[in-house]
Amino acid sequence: MRAALLLLAACNGAMESYFAEDVVHQIDDVVYVDGSTDPRQRLDLVIPRDVDNFPVVVFIHGGFWIHQDKDYFQPYVGLYHNVGIALGRHGIGSAIIDYRLVPDVTFEQQLDDVAAAIGWVHDHIADHGGDPDSIVVAGHSAGGHITALLAFDDGRLASRGIDLASIKGYAPLSPIVDLAQMAASSTDNAQIADEVFGAALAEYSPVTYFHAAVAPVFLALGTDDLDFLLVQVPAAEATLEALGAPVTFEQIPGKTHDDMVVDFDTDDDLVTPLLVPRDD
Repeated sequence: MRAALLLLAACNGAMESYFAEDVVHQIDDVVYVDGSTDPRQRLDLVIPRDVDNFPVVVFIHGGFWIHQDKDYFQPYVGLYHNVGIALGRHGIGSAIIDYRLVPDVTFEQQLDDVAAAIGWVHDHIADHGGDPDSIVVAGHSAGGHITALLAFDDGRLASRGIDLASIKGYAPLSPIVDLAQMAASSTDNAQIADEVFGAALAEYSPVTYFHAAVAPVFLALGTDDLDFLLVQVPAAEATLEALGAPVTFEQIPGKTHDDMVVDFDTDDDLVTPLLVPRDD
């Protein structure tokens, strides 16, 4: 199963991007909603050099749906361009996306933005040398939640005009898959869940929609990840395995929640080798 994903798919951040220019070309702040002036409806393309018809990952950042952006700590640890650079070194393109945040918009409007970004990539990546029919959707934390929700409740993308046949896999990293369990884990998490989802925790939990007929899914979690994720993600994987879903699950040794993304394109990166073909 992982092979399907594989076929598709810290230093100062500004200096990291500079020194990666020999292997990737970066185009920042592309508007993915026609006519939008909202700075959050933008994406950054990280394009591998000298690669034709490359697969592309649409990457959704985390931040508990209420904060962060695609340039979060970029000057310091490279987030989130480091994800695109790591993949670009293996001939895979990336679209690192922003989206509007709760409470400025509803979660459904947040999903509208993610779908619009995926649609833009499908419609325009060929102009940059990419394959519009080899898209993987990936994300971390809250971005992993969105990734998993779109994977299993696939009508959410189809209803927004996305051709599901173009999406060849999903890669939720440290994903929140059970909102009720998250809310029960602490007072702070309960407040966040209420602010973002209100009483609709089941409606917006990926676990509600688990089924076998899904594109290949790669789940990853740090062994030192957030406590509530260490409970819900392995349980989710066990459920999916029992259903016969095409899911691969990896627990990354010694990694915290933040390490899962900060370590991309560093000597400590243990995730990229699981996502891309090994160099022989």
